[in-house]
Amino acid sequence: MIRSMTGFGKASEGFRNGKITIEIKTVNHKFFDATLKLPNGIAAFEDRVKEALQKRIKRGKVNLNMVLDGAILKEERIVINKKVAKSYYADLAALKKSLGLKDEVAVRDVIALPGVLNYKALDEHIAKIWPRIKTVLDKAVDKLVSDRGKEGNALAADLARRARSIDTMLAVIKSRAHLNIEEYRRRFAERVKDLTSGREIDRGRLEMEVAIYAKNCDISEEITRLKNHLANFNKTVSSAGEVGKKIDFIAQELHREINTIGSKASDFKISKNVIEIKGEIEKIREQAKNIE
Repeated sequence: MIRSMTGFGKASEGFRNGKITIEIKTVNHKFFDATLKLPNGIAAFEDRVKEALQKRIKRGKVNLNMVLDGAILKEERIVINKKVAKSYYADLAALKKSLGLKDEVAVRDVIALPGVLNYKALDEHIAKIWPRIKTVLDKAVDKLVSDRGKEGNALAADLARRARSIDTMLAVIKSRAHLNIEEYRRRFAERVKDLTSGREIDRGRLEMEVAIYAKNCDISEEITRLKNHLANFNKTVSSAGEVGKKIDFIAQELHREINTIGSKASDFKISKNVIEIKGEIEKIREQAKNIE
């Protein structure tokens, strides 16, 4: 079934050395657009997070917030190069002796030197840290997709109801299509009678004019195309995936056909139903903006 672009998902998971919490909110947007709020030191995962989101979310403005409690990253970040530290210490001690200095060489002096205290690149620990984040991310996305699906079901029901309404009104239009010609014949005859001051009119000429009009006002093809578009519309609403843009496109085609019918119609009830159908189509197009 279709999914709404509006939704919310949240998941938390505790690990041996901390807890990860992820919240995801989505709202309407023409394309996929993700804004991530990640903890300090975890920027290396931004592309991976976006890639994981885009596999499940095709359209919508996505706002993700990740919170890390505990020492999930801290244990992985700091590395002391003891070999370099010993070399520095030996050099400093030799320098101190050669200069006759009395100050002791402190740990703070050694760790301040380049290459002793390093923040190990997160990429080196990606295999260990990423699966934890991915586990929580997948759970949050699952809840988000479920939430979007529930609203999508409501949207699908509304769209199906509007399609049925259009189909009912289209049946009325079809049943009265022949009246278009009869009404034109009556009006045309009255108009000719007025213009000829009541004199007998040429029945052959009247029939010829009516036949020309009948050809120009025939709405059977538009009705057939409308019914085909409606069938495609119902099929699309029942399908899964990214269908919002397709629904909007079909609605445009529906509007094009009903607009043509309206321009050809002279029957009052046909015109009335054309107006009602246009209203339903506009509501469908508005709803399509909410669909993934």
